[in-house]
Amino acid sequence: MAHQDHQVAEMVSEDVNDERRLYECARKYETIVRQFDELVGLMNNGTSMPKWPKSRRGNASGGRTSVSTSQPNNNEALVQTVTRFLHELRVNPTDLSAHEAHKVNKQ
Repeated sequence: MAHQDHQVAEMVSEDVNDERRLYECARKYETIVRQFDELVGLMNNGTSMPKWPKSRRGNASGGRTSVSTSQPNNNEALVQTVTRFLHELRVNPTDLSAHEAHKVNKQ
């Protein structure tokens, strides 16, 4: 009888662990979807991916066309956003509620 009780306890423990992992995956999925929406919004609001200038053959000066000064700022904003997203995904699930509460209090 004790052996059966032990097996039942193991099955319950596995079910609890499965539920916890499923919850963690769902939270990460929600975070990724939110981040993707934010990134798309960032790109639609005038921050576009860099378009590399085409070199011109026969250019007398031999130089390339200049890149606009706003492009480095846009690239920097994109890098900062993606870096923040990666840090958010690295947050432990137990820290996630504290992290979310900190974000709400910060606003």
